[in-house]
Amino acid sequence: MRAPAKREEEILAAAARIFQRKGYHGTSVRDIADAVGLLKGSLYHYISSKEDLLARLFEGLLEDTVAELDVIARRDASAAERLREMVRAYARAIIANQDAVGLYLREWRSLPAPELANLAARRRRMRTLFSAVIADGARAGELAPGDPNLAALAILGMCNWMYEWYRPAGRLTPDAVIDELAQRAVRSVRP
Repeated sequence: MRAPAKREEEILAAAARIFQRKGYHGTSVRDIADAVGLLKGSLYHYISSKEDLLARLFEGLLEDTVAELDVIARRDASAAERLREMVRAYARAIIANQDAVGLYLREWRSLPAPELANLAARRRRMRTLFSAVIADGARAGELAPGDPNLAALAILGMCNWMYEWYRPAGRLTPDAVIDELAQRAVRSVRP
């Protein structure tokens, strides 16, 4: 018999794969049970619901990335340098977690209300960090004046969409893609 923690890992991995392939709403609890070799009723020994599985997959999502972005945003460097490094950090996180990011961007609205509220707070915090650096740069005359929130959303959107088009075996290395995105992000807010 498998250890409960190992079995839970298998269930979470199977749920992530199936949600990715069929979508959250297209996936049944039976699909997940079949994927891990359990009867549907036995699966409920490990989970309380399909919503619970989705919430567990997103548990802690963005926390490490937001913490890293916060450190970069506070550095004693120009706004352009901080923004460039923030985009690099965020793009690296997306590349490292491409499947999870794709699932998140397609299915986050399906989360139960408490988890959705926590995730929304982390997303706001991340956007605020980008906006603050852009606003700092505009005040210093280093970056173009304008709406820093709109600029932050545009940059985050550019990075988020990587889950759809980035391929590890593509013609550019991950570092080349990350550097190009970072340079484009900074150029998009230069005066």
